[in-house]
Amino acid sequence: MKKSIKKQEIIDEVKNLERKYFDLVWYARSSSKDDHIKEIKVKRKLIEELYPDEVKNLIKRNNQNWDHGFNSGMLAGMRYVLSLAVYGKEDAEEDFPFLDT
Repeated sequence: MKKSIKKQEIIDEVKNLERKYFDLVWYARSSSKDDHIKEIKVKRKLIEELYPDEVKNLIKRNNQNWDHGFNSGMLAGMRYVLSLAVYGKEDAEEDFPFLDT
């Protein structure tokens, strides 16, 4: 028999995914031209280390727009689910899609 997962565990996992996709969308919107700003350089390097395959796809793959679109959609979706859990359906629908980084 499968163990049921608690609501808070679901919320925690969705938060982890929201953070991942936030980072990837931020990375795609950032530029190495801004690496002279220490905080940006450090954050870009951290994201490259955390998500090497995803960053490689954003930089080198022929389908960069698809990857960025997927990451943006996942960010919006994870935020929608978190809003549903915390604030309710009306607020979640009003804020959707929330893509600020």
